[in-house]
Amino acid sequence: MTTHPTEQSAPADDTPVTFHDHLLPGIEAGRYRITVDQQLPAEDLPGARLDPVEQTVDVRAAQFRLDPSWVHAVYPASHSQGPFHGLLPHITLNPAALPWEREPFTGGVRNPARAPWLALLLFGEGELPGDPNALGTTTSLTVRALLDGDATVSGPALDRDAVDPALLDTPCQVVDVPRELLAQLLPKPSDLAFLAHVRSGGEDAAPNAGQGSGRPSKDAHAVITTARFPGADQERYVAHLVSLEGHTPPGPRADGKPVRLVSLHSWTFTSCAESGDSFGRLAGRFAPGHGEHSAAPLRPAPAADTGLPEELGTLLEQGMVPMTHITESGERALAWYSGPFLPRVAPELPRPADGHFPDADGLLLHEPHTGTFATGYACAWNVGRALALADPGFATTLVRLRHQGRLRRATDRQYATYRRQLFHSAPSAGPVPRKAARAAAPMPREQPTPREQFEELLRGDALGALAATFGIPEDDEPRPRTVRAAPTAYRLDAPKRSSVPQRPSSDARETAAWLAKLRTLSGVPFDCLVPDQRMLPPESLRLFHVDRGWLHALLDGARSLDRHPGADATTDAELDDLLDSQGPAPAAGLLLRSALVPGWPTLRVEARAASGTAPVEVIRSEALGADVLLMLFDRMPDRLTISEPHQGLHFGVDDQGNVALRSLAPGEVGRPLGRSVPVDADPALTVTTPAGARVLDVGRLAARLAEDVKPGSLLSPAEFAVQLVRAPEQLTLSFEGTTR
Repeated sequence: MTTHPTEQSAPADDTPVTFHDHLLPGIEAGRYRITVDQQLPAEDLPGARLDPVEQTVDVRAAQFRLDPSWVHAVYPASHSQGPFHGLLPHITLNPAALPWEREPFTGGVRNPARAPWLALLLFGEGELPGDPNALGTTTSLTVRALLDGDATVSGPALDRDAVDPALLDTPCQVVDVPRELLAQLLPKPSDLAFLAHVRSGGEDAAPNAGQGSGRPSKDAHAVITTARFPGADQERYVAHLVSLEGHTPPGPRADGKPVRLVSLHSWTFTSCAESGDSFGRLAGRFAPGHGEHSAAPLRPAPAADTGLPEELGTLLEQGMVPMTHITESGERALAWYSGPFLPRVAPELPRPADGHFPDADGLLLHEPHTGTFATGYACAWNVGRALALADPGFATTLVRLRHQGRLRRATDRQYATYRRQLFHSAPSAGPVPRKAARAAAPMPREQPTPREQFEELLRGDALGALAATFGIPEDDEPRPRTVRAAPTAYRLDAPKRSSVPQRPSSDARETAAWLAKLRTLSGVPFDCLVPDQRMLPPESLRLFHVDRGWLHALLDGARSLDRHPGADATTDAELDDLLDSQGPAPAAGLLLRSALVPGWPTLRVEARAASGTAPVEVIRSEALGADVLLMLFDRMPDRLTISEPHQGLHFGVDDQGNVALRSLAPGEVGRPLGRSVPVDADPALTVTTPAGARVLDVGRLAARLAEDVKPGSLLSPAEFAVQLVRAPEQLTLSFEGTTR
């Protein structure tokens, strides 16, 4: 199997993404007084004027706390480390209208640009007195204590009567920011609008939602960006999403008190120019030429210069791992183990004539080169049985299903016996007097037996009438047969299924669903999947074929509870048919062990076959543990594309410190124009504070960009975001040939 990378840096998705300036609510949060006044045209009539009626209405929205589920994503990822010095950290929120549901600052500050009441502030180590190590430490206060104020800080000026009384005793998190530092980091009120916009469309939006309407779809997200760049030197930062409601724009004041801000969400990350934890650097290791990090088949690699015999090296290349085998007598011996994931296409496992292995002993295979046993299939059978026994609900359902099948089989056999007695008993040629019959009998009886009464009833036309009603063709008449014991036979093809009921019972459907989930190896211990940790080293990607025989042995072990091969043939056939209807069984897959798994939880992995033209169905995709991703496919792909998720649609400057200009023309929005605006090199666009922070002058940059892409007009927040977009990175790997 060979790999080669292509398009290491390209847009990660072809699905259109639309930017909107904002999503304004129908009415902002706050307290409103509704006055109803009615007056008739004829004022001189008695009762023509009615007294006005007033009603106070509170429109409530999030104010002091955010539901954690509202945070769709953050970038950089929480606790990540990477070269983030050219990026503007941002947060994506699920309620798209949330940033505009309230007013920033106090009522005396005009807000014609519809600036959001939320802002994202970035603080480095040693900047916050209460959090000198930038660990995200906050102070917990009740809302009542926040509104009561503190003489040592400048808090928000909010109307206590407009606050929901139920919230007064609930906690909120606050940070105290030095006033001079806040004045350096927080943009002017007119510039705040450029740091918030709405994004809709893309992979995480519903199909056709909001397209062509000019309005955000139901799956739109609000994005809030900070104006500060992280530093290039290794330093930890903490980002706080803060509320500006009730504050005044920062500026020099005589008292110099710190400003107390409500922190609605926070996370930390480390910026380091030499770090290898960025997406591009982590994913780039899977390309050829990076040793054990390069994408390769899953197999135990023998140590170099070990001098292993050729036979043992061949077994390792085939995915076999030497293990200690404890026999039933307690002796220890060498055996070879192979899990369901192999670097080759496994030969088909011969199965018994009835299609199911009754025990694990029959699955111990002899390995001729070393004279030892191969225990992989026997282990699979035992694991399946153990998982079935560990689930009392499944075990009870399976046993009940088997008992129902046996009862149905016994009833059918009894009915078949009655039919044989009905149609194959030999009635006499004509009516025989009862006295003559008694005289002919060797032992006369005073009363006829029930059988004699039934036969007498069938004499004459009664038999013909019944035959017409229950008529069975002569070809289908049951015939006696001789059953002979024979040794267990094995076959490669699946046994012919017997007829099963057209409407399976609920127990059968539940059992088949459980087995279908087990077929995707759900619940199987990881040590059974990857028996040697050296097969999956850190920061590696491994591909494999799935051994269908291992899956069959696993399911046979789970189905072995209370199973009788002869009595349960119909039930087994019913389960086989239901399993076939549950979708395809996995045939291939990949294991990814990397910091990409926890750092990018919605990592996109796209698999294609037929030289990249046919999509491969993903049967299972699940994170196993902290840093391992398992994906199972219906066939082996020949091309993989690993891409940043949509929260990777981040904002900032390129590696040269420039903003690459994009078209804003209708139908061409986002198309690169081939020219750029230098940002880092222009001191008017990037301001370095006395503390060394690099802060973007948002207003000046928006005006400078408008000169190039929209002369004579101002940029809107959405257009400003389009110019600052940095496309997510992706890595494409192609695979040629498979090891068999």
